[in-house]
Amino acid sequence: RDLHSFPTRRSSDLERMLYLLDGKTIPDNRHDVSIRFMNFVRDNPHQQVFKDDMFTIRYFQKGNGHITFKRLDLVEKMNDIVAKHYPGALPAK
Repeated sequence: RDLHSFPTRRSSDLERMLYLLDGKTIPDNRHDVSIRFMNFVRDNPHQQVFKDDMFTIRYFQKGNGHITFKRLDLVEKMNDIVAKHYPGALPAK
């Protein structure tokens, strides 16, 4: 896998959900996190950390990486929704 396969469409889906939970306008798909990430990698070939409002992405040459959420309040809201619809899917608080 190359770096352009990370992050996948799933990261864009996560970004949309976080923007919704925050009451912000969802970014146009031509400017979502996956596009911004690919542009960053192209323009900064020697860096391995991408940062934006919602995520920090540390990525590696083999195509994998780690996403850290910056807005834990929004992650908590998302977890509340998951727990409501899928009881037992998340550990108790």
